[in-house]
Amino acid sequence: MNCRRLPAALLLAIGIPCSSYAGAADLSLEARRADFETLANAIAEDYVYLDGKRRSWSTVRERYLSRVEAASTADAWAAVIEDALSELHDFHIGVRPGSAHRWLPVPTDADLWAVPEGGIARITAVRAGSDAARAGIAVGDRIESIGGIAVASAIDARLGPAVSSNDPSNRQWALLSLVTGRREESRGFTVSRAGGAPRAIKLPVLRRFERPGGPLTSSRTPEGFGLVRLNNSLGDMETIAAFDAALTSLRDTRALILDLRDTPSGGNSAVALGILGRFAASRVPYQRHRIPRYGRPDVERNWQEEVAPRGPFTYRGRLVVLVDHWTGSMGEGMAIGLDAMRRATVIGTTMGQLAGATADVALPRTGLTVALPMEELFHVNGTPRHRWAPPIIVAPAPGDGDPILARARTLLNAAPIAR
Repeated sequence: MNCRRLPAALLLAIGIPCSSYAGAADLSLEARRADFETLANAIAEDYVYLDGKRRSWSTVRERYLSRVEAASTADAWAAVIEDALSELHDFHIGVRPGSAHRWLPVPTDADLWAVPEGGIARITAVRAGSDAARAGIAVGDRIESIGGIAVASAIDARLGPAVSSNDPSNRQWALLSLVTGRREESRGFTVSRAGGAPRAIKLPVLRRFERPGGPLTSSRTPEGFGLVRLNNSLGDMETIAAFDAALTSLRDTRALILDLRDTPSGGNSAVALGILGRFAASRVPYQRHRIPRYGRPDVERNWQEEVAPRGPFTYRGRLVVLVDHWTGSMGEGMAIGLDAMRRATVIGTTMGQLAGATADVALPRTGLTVALPMEELFHVNGTPRHRWAPPIIVAPAPGDGDPILARARTLLNAAPIAR
């Protein structure tokens, strides 16, 4: 089937990838103009989160005309596409192959979470095992400058002139992008702590996130609860077998803690459903889907997805799920699913807030591929997945160790969880 003859959202729904380009890249001016038009139209027609951004996107052709005409190298062309897409402020959008110094994806490459606060940024979370943690940056610290530029000015520059710099959500997006940084570039911050003098911190170019080998780790807590932590492995089909083995070894426990706090890169539904099926005694809904423009603008498709039981036994002990800002995409889907199944209590911070499900859009002449959210995802109660928050919020505090895991253990030691 020719992808270009059907709307991308329809192809996504029936399981046909929109990217099938396999030829040599054509970087002629004609090709660049044609592919930028393809991109502009795909966003206008198929991107499901364009509401509120239509005004700025409607002028993208005129505003980027000179850059399209000047981008005669593959790297320059990729940078044009990346910069245009960044105006949508959506970390779930990606470009392949990217430019040499592209902004890195959040939360996959993020090691800090921060919020704008006046003229500074306040650190609200630090990723365990990250360069930022090794450098001594801690929750509660204040970032005063990024790359030698005052935080407020850096945010304004990241946003650009086409979008509102006064919108809090825009400023939050820009700040997270800035503290995550660019590929092949080091990051420099001026950081202060209550009662202390500002200090300069430089983080290395090569990112290193410490995690155990293998798709997951399993253990028992001192109280005898099972603990399974996924190691950013929701895209690895071997994770299903590893989870089955871990669950068999923990079958005798009266409660299990499922730690999804290292799933920033998302994954695929087969792995997620394979894990969720071990907690389902019967078929049960776990999330809702919506494609608002299904084949034509006035037709939409809505459906509810179910989890089916899987494996030699259903784990029936109590279940607590741990999440934080590094629970992304498919990890978020698992969290809302287990909550919707009324099977677990979810504890932690807000999650990665990656919106919807993506499908590939080919820019066929220049050889780039854009991953674009074309399908909305919801908790079964109607809350958009990226807006859903855990029923029990635990905000990290300075010097607090692992308060999310501690809260889970306290909860499981107490009276049965009310659902």
